[in-house]
Formats: sequence, C-alpha cells, structure tokens
Amino acid sequence: MKKIILSVVSLIMVMFTLVPTAFAANEQTPEWQDLILTQEEFNAILANNTIYTVDENTRATGLISLYAIAISKSGTNTLNIAGKTTGTADVVKSGFKEVVVQRRASSSASWTDYVTYEDLYVDIGSYNLAKALTVPTGYQYRVTCIHYAKKNIFSVQKIDNVSNILTF
Repeated sequence: MKKIILSVVSLIMVMFTLVPTAFAANEQTPEWQDLILTQEEFNAILANNTIYTVDENTRATGLISLYAIAISKSGTNTLNIAGKTTGTADVVKSGFKEVVVQRRASSSASWTDYVTYEDLYVDIGSYNLAKALTVPTGYQYRVTCIHYAKKNIFSVQKIDNVSNILTF
C-alpha cells in the first residue's frame, strides 16, 4: 500500500513540474497611452540617450538622417517613451517598424520582451513617437526599436537602436 501511495504522490509531483506555466499568474498585456509633450519635454527625454545624425556627405544611400529612442520615468511606475525618425527630403514614409519594451530583474543579465508594438509610421518624412506605459516595479526597463524610412518600393532603410536603461 505504501508503494502505491508513494507512486501516486511521485506522479503528481512530476506532473506539477512538467506544467509550471499552467499555475503561474497571467499578466495582462499593458496598453500604452499617447503622451502629450511640449517640444522641450520631448527633447529632454531624448537627451537621456544618444541622438544619431547622419551626415549627408558621408552616407552613400541612406534614407534616415536623424534617429533616436529614449525613456524616462514619471511617478512610481510610468515609463515614458520618446523616439524620432527623420528621413531625407525624398522619404515618403517614416517611423518605426518595431518598438519592443524589454525588462529584466535587477539580478538578471538577460532581457525579456515585455510588450511589442509594430508598424508605427506615417506617410511623411518625419515621425515622433511619444507614449506612456504603466509598468510593474522591481525591474529594469529599456526599449529596442527598428527605425524605418521608405523612398519607394525598392528603396527602404531600417536601423536598429536601443534606449537608455531605467530601474523601477
């Protein structure tokens, strides 16, 4: 009888270890909000990270002349995201192909994707991204993105970029 009980308990323990995600708390996908900023506030957020400008005399075929992504915090758990993609005069569509908010626990070395947004662009040569996102505390956050500019169907440029890091 002891053998049967021990086998059943062992089987239950094995089942719990094989399906740990079934019992994990489900987090809801966060929704970001449009952030209304003055030009000075927008520039102040961008100043938290490098703003890249491309010299027209040194680039061969690039369509993006300026690009930046940065984050700041407001309150205890609001992450502000500011980004900019500026194309050359002949660009007809600009923006971000992808924006990924990543996080990691303070003791971790690896980043995990928290939320991803895709295809954020407009049919003009410059796009400013200003969003706010409520995030859980206890993590470090950063944003990775792909800046995007299009001249025509045959001429497209994409540039990867990473924001500064903040701890919440």
